[in-house]
Amino acid sequence: MTVMDQAQLDDLKQFITATVSQSEARLEERLGGRIDRLEQKMDDGFAGIAEAIEQIHDHNAETDRRLTKLEQRHA
Repeated sequence: MTVMDQAQLDDLKQFITATVSQSEARLEERLGGRIDRLEQKMDDGFAGIAEAIEQIHDHNAETDRRLTKLEQRHA
């Protein structure tokens, strides 16, 4: 069994830290772009939903006006 001295342990710790740090940076870079695209798709989707809700609201308001006119004619 080989025993490592403190300098070798420190070198190993430094190597592990650098390797993990590089891996994290690559992963963050790859995921960052995907997250940005996903956020844009979500924003576009929510904008579409908001537009649809506004159209429904406008349609309901127009229907209410028409019903009010009909009710006034028959009253």
